[in-house]
Amino acid sequence: MPYLDNLRSSVIFLVVLMHSNVTYSGLGSWYYVEGDPSKLDFPSLAAFAVYGAYTQAWFMGILFFVAAYFAAGSLAARGPRGFMRERLFRLGLPLLVYVFLIDPFIGYFLVDYGGARERLGAAEAYLDYLASFRWLGSTGPLWFAETLLSFSGIYALARAVRPRRTVPGPAPGTARLVGVVAATGLAAFAVRLVQPIGASVANLQLGYFASYVALFLLGLHAGERGWLPYIPERSGLRWLIWTAALSFPLWGFVMVAGGALRGDDSFAGGPGWQSFAYAMWEAWVAVGFSLGLVVFFRKFLDKENRLTRILSGNSFGVYVFHAPVLVGLSTAAGPWRAPMIVKHLVAGPAAFLLTLALSALVLKRVPGLRKILK
Repeated sequence: MPYLDNLRSSVIFLVVLMHSNVTYSGLGSWYYVEGDPSKLDFPSLAAFAVYGAYTQAWFMGILFFVAAYFAAGSLAARGPRGFMRERLFRLGLPLLVYVFLIDPFIGYFLVDYGGARERLGAAEAYLDYLASFRWLGSTGPLWFAETLLSFSGIYALARAVRPRRTVPGPAPGTARLVGVVAATGLAAFAVRLVQPIGASVANLQLGYFASYVALFLLGLHAGERGWLPYIPERSGLRWLIWTAALSFPLWGFVMVAGGALRGDDSFAGGPGWQSFAYAMWEAWVAVGFSLGLVVFFRKFLDKENRLTRILSGNSFGVYVFHAPVLVGLSTAAGPWRAPMIVKHLVAGPAAFLLTLALSALVLKRVPGLRKILK
């Protein structure tokens, strides 16, 4: 299914750009942040904010959707135990590599958290990292692997208790999808009463999890019923077009009317109308873009060539290893006096290409890593 490989590769490129976006805007949390929203000119701030809001609304959700679609087939073929063994290998091992090797490397050698290099040697700092249990929240971008592993475990347990054979069925109709959007938005609004956007628990931003759960369940339904390749083209493209056309002015209305330009962050959570409207907007964008982009890639980008094979074959490697590359590149470019938006447009794509080369030319040739990153 080349179109799903190409979709996943494209989204992972956007992930790298998102972390570069945070680096140079200061809108969000990342290892190294150079930008300050209060010091950005309005066009740059608006560009950073629009990209961050739109991308965050759907790009991780669609990864859960696609992963769940393939998980359904994998569990049906392997059984719950075999499925979880494979998930622990493909997701658990990269998670451990990141938490116990990559994250402490970034913290000590690249950003020097708390001035540790002046006080401690590398070995002492690593032992302190372990003893302090900081590693419990040090998953970085691999929070996705941790969450997907948890979702997969719950799914495997559910199917071990109540097996379900794959039964072909049609894609959900518009009314049912509108119901999914409404339920997802209400769930996000409820979660954000206690966990607003920006808050995290062990590096898990629970305020965004409503759409992740909804799209994972929708992906499982697609995998078990086999309807993903048969979403009506007209219906899928209509979802994409209308979502893209109407969501921007609605987002602008919520931001302006809700007081975002005055520094009011009520849209991030709480009982106000801004939080409710933003949660419903995000749910709509998550579902609309996910289904719409699947159909768009199926119609226009269902192609495979040498370049797409390199991108898809190294997409997970880019995801796992892009953080130290981006942080190293950003810190090295710190003395460069250029507008933040320019630095972002240079550093983001450069980090992606460098990590792609690292994965393809080095990491995929290491026998142990080759199996994990395939």
